[in-house]
Amino acid sequence: MGYNEMSFCKWGGEAVKVNQIRAGAALSYVSMALSTLISLVYTPIMLNRLGDSEFGVYQAVLPIISYLNLLSFGLGSAYVRYYSRFRAAGDKKGCAKLNGMFLITYLVLGAAVLAIGFGLSYCDVIFGKKLTPEEIALAERLLRIMTVNAALTFPISVFESHVTINEQYLFQKLVAMGRQVLNPLIMIPLLIIGYRSVALTVVSLIFTVLSGILNIGYCLTKLRMPFSFRRYDFGLLREMLGFTLYVFLGIVVDNFNWSIDRLLLAWIHGTTAVTVYTIAAQLNTFYLAFGNAISNVMTPRVHRLVAENAPMCRLDALFTKVGRLQFILLAGIFLGFVAIGQSFVVLWGGGEMFRIDYWTTLLLFFSCLWTNIQTVGIEIQRAKNMHKFRSLTYLGVALGNTLISIPLSMKWEGLGAAIGTAIATLIGNVILMNWYYHHRIGMNIPAFWRHIFHLMPSMLLPAAAAVLLAIFTHPTSYWGLIPPGCAFVAVYALSVWLFGLNRYERSLVTGPLRKLTRRKRGGGRHAA
Repeated sequence: MGYNEMSFCKWGGEAVKVNQIRAGAALSYVSMALSTLISLVYTPIMLNRLGDSEFGVYQAVLPIISYLNLLSFGLGSAYVRYYSRFRAAGDKKGCAKLNGMFLITYLVLGAAVLAIGFGLSYCDVIFGKKLTPEEIALAERLLRIMTVNAALTFPISVFESHVTINEQYLFQKLVAMGRQVLNPLIMIPLLIIGYRSVALTVVSLIFTVLSGILNIGYCLTKLRMPFSFRRYDFGLLREMLGFTLYVFLGIVVDNFNWSIDRLLLAWIHGTTAVTVYTIAAQLNTFYLAFGNAISNVMTPRVHRLVAENAPMCRLDALFTKVGRLQFILLAGIFLGFVAIGQSFVVLWGGGEMFRIDYWTTLLLFFSCLWTNIQTVGIEIQRAKNMHKFRSLTYLGVALGNTLISIPLSMKWEGLGAAIGTAIATLIGNVILMNWYYHHRIGMNIPAFWRHIFHLMPSMLLPAAAAVLLAIFTHPTSYWGLIPPGCAFVAVYALSVWLFGLNRYERSLVTGPLRKLTRRKRGGGRHAA
């Protein structure tokens, strides 16, 4: 099977599945673009209205919530894996039993999150010694509201996972886009009239409830999601926990790896350092999300291929295809940030103190560029139940990140923390994981990198353009960013189109345009 392999699951109409996946990927990027654009407007307003202190407190509480979310124990991956198995075998009773088990389990875990979160809110020591009594009191209030939000997401996630496994990406992404748009539209006026971080968390809680109602309603009415609560299968639970043990470890260390920087800065330097670093961290979050948008919609397909015992060449083809698309997107964003990022972070952050975030963000982007083009490999490991090595590797990455970042962040604050994160991430993800992919899982990693490096000649001209724009253009307003930004996009698009894209990648652009042209012609003939 060649690189352009395009086989999809036979469950349901094949054309429908293809359309759902393509639409899901397209809407993912629309959603990411909306989210990024909204955040570009929303974050400066929030920072200005809250101030460095309150904004720093808000950002310092978020990692604690991310740790509470770890109580899911990675069972979401088990749901995808086992539901794919039951469905491939035509076991409707098994599907219903699995749904019932997961709903009960997640209700219990949600209650545990609620209890632990409220308990932690009374432990002042977790917020560090640099916070004032007023800041600690605020952190406690925020933690309690966020805890309720996190607890509710547990049972709701069962229904969200069911939407995903059925590849109903249109509904899923439209709900996400609605939330992304409406949340700031409500919050910005509230911030302007004087409401603060507590109101922000309450609004987020309300949206969690509303999106939960929509997902539950869709699953019960549209997907006819079956449930069976007759007998809780503890044997199956033990089997799933055996599978999720290292998934859970991987999630733990991933969260730790991407949140430890802010916690270290809060402990060592206080909230102002956290606020400055948050600009780079948030931009990196957007960067990761753009990279994951394609691979996320491929998760059910990977598990289905493995459940059907598909040959490795089909997984390699999917791995390479998605990886190239991710690289084209992420390399473009990276070079675009090289071109205009320095002026952007000063404008977005609201002062010269944020200029250091240019270099901090570039370090984070660079490390994620080479690691985030292989996210499909994570699901291949999980589907094959071969994810133990990754989890242990990431544990080493997280520990290495901490050990390197402590002295570096003491000396250079956020920039030092980013250096530690970049070094540890590149060693773990690029060197160790690629060795494992190739020698243990049997994936054709040399072929993957050959396909990636075939894109490099198309990057030379955009890279040169980005450096020249960074040196010779210094916009002082958002409007001033548009000309150099558009110039870079034009150079990048032309160079990649002429020297980088293969036939399949070009078809992703030309195919929809041809369909649109045919529709217009057909409409004209009909009107005539």
